[in-house]
Amino acid sequence: MYEDYYNNFYKELARIDDRNNTFDKIKNLLPDLKGKERIIDIGCGHGSVSHELVKRGFDVYGLEINDEALENLKTKGFKIIKKDITLPLELNDKFDVVLLLDVLEHVFDPFALLAEAQKITSKGGYIIISVPLYFDLLDRLKILFTGNIISLDNLCYGKENYNKFRTYNYDHVRFFRPKEILEMGSRMNLNIDKTEYLPSFYLGSNILLKIIMKFISNKITAPIYPNLLAHSMKVRWKVS
Repeated sequence: MYEDYYNNFYKELARIDDRNNTFDKIKNLLPDLKGKERIIDIGCGHGSVSHELVKRGFDVYGLEINDEALENLKTKGFKIIKKDITLPLELNDKFDVVLLLDVLEHVFDPFALLAEAQKITSKGGYIIISVPLYFDLLDRLKILFTGNIISLDNLCYGKENYNKFRTYNYDHVRFFRPKEILEMGSRMNLNIDKTEYLPSFYLGSNILLKIIMKFISNKITAPIYPNLLAHSMKVRWKVS
């Protein structure tokens, strides 16, 4: 079922992610790299975020289940691994940097996947994650007045794709608050090395609402009260 979903319904969304996600997503979260580090991007889609690391000469593995994305990864110079991330990864290799970018919200057991990531991280290496947060101020108001849990950030896929989402086909199956992400790392004895909160944003057509949200939620306010004003967070853990 997991493979069918990501090779069918999600295939077009993966293409859109490829066009819109860039290296900027992790640029500020990466540790000081020397050039010899081995990196794995788990659930990397078409590799648009970590492709820059390939171009810089790093040994980068792309772990993915979408067949179209895997073919694209080959052309970009990734070393590919086809795996279902809902199952044990069963990898013998160790990596200096393990990326889980907008992935944990897609699996029923995010703790198990994070544990798998820890297993393949070298001692002194890093696990870097990014996750959307539920629910910021705008999404809370949306739920209150419409009863719809589908986050407004999915408007990035366009209104046509956004309107296809229902609770029965929505690709996010876990809904995180900041403390829950940090709690998972704490339970696994991971050491927080860096945390970053991104402000809420609005992708609709209401200009006034965009201005209000930008004023309320910005780079200064989001870290102060992330439960309400941050729409996503990134964490870098160091593995001891």
